[in-house]
Amino acid sequence: MNIIEITNAYETAEQATVDWSVLDLKPVTDGARSASYSFARDYEGMVDREDMEQELLTAFALRPRMVREVIAEADNPAGVLSFRGYRILRDLFRTQATHRRKQVSYEANIEAFGEAG
Repeated sequence: MNIIEITNAYETAEQATVDWSVLDLKPVTDGARSASYSFARDYEGMVDREDMEQELLTAFALRPRMVREVIAEADNPAGVLSFRGYRILRDLFRTQATHRRKQVSYEANIEAFGEAG
C-alpha cells in the first residue's frame, strides 16, 4: 500500500486516529462507567452521567494507544482507566459544569427577590 492509498483510506484525519474496537474491551467500559459515575456525583445536577460515559468512551476511542498500553501493563486496568477517564472528563467539562453551578434558576431568583412588577 503506498502513501496515496493510505491517505485515501480515510475521509478525515479524525477517522485515521479513532479506534472504536477498544470499546469492546471490558476494562474500557468498566473504567468509563466508574469515571462517569464519579464525575456526575461530583458535579451533581450539572452533568448527566450517561452523557459523560458516552463522551468518555469517545475520548478512549480517540486514545487507543493509551488504552491498549494501560490494559497490557496495569494490574487493574479498569481502575487506571477510571482514574485517567475522570481526569479527561474534568479537563473537558469542569469549566462548563462550574459555570452551570454558579447559575441561579429563574425560580430561585423569584423566591429570593420577589416578582418584579
